[in-house]
Amino acid sequence: MAESIRTLETLELVGGIPCLDFVNTVNSRLEPVHDYFREYSDLYSWGHKLGFLSSAQFDQLQKLAQTDPATAESTLLAAHTLRDLLYRLFSNAARGAEPDPKDRQSFVVFYGEAIAQSRLQKKDDHYVPTWDPAGSLDALLWPVIYSAGKLLLSGDLGHVRECPGCGWLFLDTSKNQSRRWCSMNTCGVRAKMRRYHNRQRVK
Repeated sequence: MAESIRTLETLELVGGIPCLDFVNTVNSRLEPVHDYFREYSDLYSWGHKLGFLSSAQFDQLQKLAQTDPATAESTLLAAHTLRDLLYRLFSNAARGAEPDPKDRQSFVVFYGEAIAQSRLQKKDDHYVPTWDPAGSLDALLWPVIYSAGKLLLSGDLGHVRECPGCGWLFLDTSKNQSRRWCSMNTCGVRAKMRRYHNRQRVK
């Protein structure tokens, strides 16, 4: 999935859940060439794309990052660390393997902080954690962490798949659990083209 013309704005959201779309912000896990989180502004642009940030909150974070570039940079590094951690956890799950105990413990620390920063808001007959995503420069990471925690603690963990074409992760919600590619428009099409060219060479 190394398409030079693709931008953060046109990046496909194929994970099926925010934490997996967060992991998929590199062009490929098998042949990484481009990181879509090169600057802190990319992080909040992604949050706006997913609907985590309103336009007003987007502007608020932009101004905050400009006044505190050191914290913005450290937050970007934390986002990279979190993204790699989530990839390891869910890539192992996709293969049916147990994650490294150190990775599990590292996630518990992230998860605990995210929950500690939340407020409980009633939704129908239960409560859900909520955050002010523009409250601080790292607040955008908390709903991502919570999304990952929900997935790890649910039966949906067994539906995580890893695309053989690029290594992107996604939830297979197909009826027969038969989805193979992150997207038929990218890796699926490439696989078909490779099979076609191989058949042509054999003729």
